[in-house]
Amino acid sequence: MKIASVKEVKDNLSQFLKKAEQEDVVITKNGRPTAILHHLGEDELEDYLLEHDPKFKRKIEKRWKDFLENGGTSLETLLKGLPR
Repeated sequence: MKIASVKEVKDNLSQFLKKAEQEDVVITKNGRPTAILHHLGEDELEDYLLEHDPKFKRKIEKRWKDFLENGGTSLETLLKGLPR
């Protein structure tokens, strides 16, 4: 993991973007961590957006709570409902 100041990253953004392909870059402001520069491939964008979407998180939490309280559907029942 690389650590760099906001000024360093600002002055050499292309270099740090390339560096982030191999390892995360912690960006500091006034000596304190403030952000992380993390490489994100095209196939990871959708997952990242969903993982960080508050509405999606709430839906998952609601469904999980419902599952814990009421149980789920068995695989056998699901398979019976599929067309053959």
